[in-house]
Amino acid sequence: MNIKVLFLVYFTFYNYCFSQNKFEKLELNHSNSIIIGSHIKITIERVKIGKQRMKIAVESKKNNYSRNLSKKEYAAIEEAVLKFNPKILYTISDNGKDTLTTNCIDGYSTDMTIFKNNKKETYFVNCLSKMDKYKNKRKDFWYVAKLIFEAGNVRLKELED
Repeated sequence: MNIKVLFLVYFTFYNYCFSQNKFEKLELNHSNSIIIGSHIKITIERVKIGKQRMKIAVESKKNNYSRNLSKKEYAAIEEAVLKFNPKILYTISDNGKDTLTTNCIDGYSTDMTIFKNNKKETYFVNCLSKMDKYKNKRKDFWYVAKLIFEAGNVRLKELED
C-alpha cells in the first residue's frame, strides 16, 4: 500500500514539474518593413485544452494554412525553446547603452512570443541571418526560428544553409 501511495505522489509531482516546462503557445513574427507583404506569422498552440496535440498555423500574404505537428517536430521545437537563454540575446550595458551591434541596413526583424505558465515573454532580434548560427549570443534563437520555419514549411532565404 505504501508503494502505491509513494508512486502516486511521485507521478503527480513528475507530471506537475514536466507540465511547467511546456509552453502553451508560441508566436513567431518575421518581416521587413521595407518590403510590402513580407510579414509572416507562425503560431504553435494546442489543438484543444488538455490535449497533447499541437498545431501550427502560418499566415502570410501568399500562404494561410494550418496542420498538426508531429510529436517529433514538437519535441524538437520545445527542447530548443527550453534551451534558449534570453539573457544573453540582448544585453544592456551598465551605462545604459545597447551592447548589441548589427551590420545590416533595412534587414528583417524577428520576434518570438512564448506563452508559458500564464506568462508572456517576447524576444526580438533585428537582422536575423544564417550567419547567426555561428554567433554565441544569437545561435539558439536562430535555431528555434529555423525549426519553426521548417515545421511550417516556410522557406526563407536569409535563414537557409
